[in-house]
Amino acid sequence: MFQVDYDTGAIEISKGDTGSFELEAIREDRVAWGENDRAVFTLRGPSGENVIERVYRLDSETPGNGVIVIEFHNQDTDQLDPGSYTWEMRFVGHQYMDSSGKIVNGNFIRTPGIDGSGDPMPLTIKSVQADI
Repeated sequence: MFQVDYDTGAIEISKGDTGSFELEAIREDRVAWGENDRAVFTLRGPSGENVIERVYRLDSETPGNGVIVIEFHNQDTDQLDPGSYTWEMRFVGHQYMDSSGKIVNGNFIRTPGIDGSGDPMPLTIKSVQADI
């Protein structure tokens, strides 16, 4: 089971399940995203630790400029404990990365929230019920 509430940004997923959803990042100045602009998806555990972090180019032609497809694969959640997590998106213009590939700075950063503003959104991992 995978479910996204697009009004609140809340996600529910069963442990080990798959699913995807799209977000569109629109710049306030309405300028197109460039090759150095990124979106960072972060899923944090109950203690605030990063569980998943993915970086996306915002100028990709597929699916479209500023549209990001966030995918959850079986291996993303099958090792996580059921419970409450939070997720956020950060939008970074002209990003600067350290030697490990993590974004450390940029010209503008909007975070967190489904639209780049607000609080991190909830993500709930539910237990899988065995069919007996």
